[in-house]
Amino acid sequence: MSAAITINPYEIRQISQPHTVSQSKLRSIAQNTEALATAVENNWEDFSDGERELLKALIYASIINQDGNQGFFASLRTRLSLAWMLICGETDVLTDYFRALIRLKNAVLGAIEREHPDYEQTMAEVVQEVLAKSGDRPAMTPDDFCEWLSSVSD
Repeated sequence: MSAAITINPYEIRQISQPHTVSQSKLRSIAQNTEALATAVENNWEDFSDGERELLKALIYASIINQDGNQGFFASLRTRLSLAWMLICGETDVLTDYFRALIRLKNAVLGAIEREHPDYEQTMAEVVQEVLAKSGDRPAMTPDDFCEWLSSVSD
């Protein structure tokens, strides 16, 4: 893996569970998460199997709802912490944090998808099918596009 990004399990825990952190710490976590997302997008194949599995587990855990009291109380604690940050006006750093998480999630899920052995073939078939169907329709003019856009926004 690239020397620029190293995966530290403690930092991974902070990404997925920022129970109570300062604004500067959350900003640092958001920046590290953005850097990790960039590394995943550009160099997924350079990650070790263990690092890939750790990232997959992080993303799957963020998607799957945790059941039970422990999950409920951990979630409640996180929500209260986030609510406090909103009350204190720390919305910019909170927005950056959530954007970074979404980007990391999309990067990892995209990498998992591309790893599938049938991915290239399936994508080629879909593109060919769409191109074949698009030949049956006339091209949209700028006026048609403006009319369509107006109808969608109504």
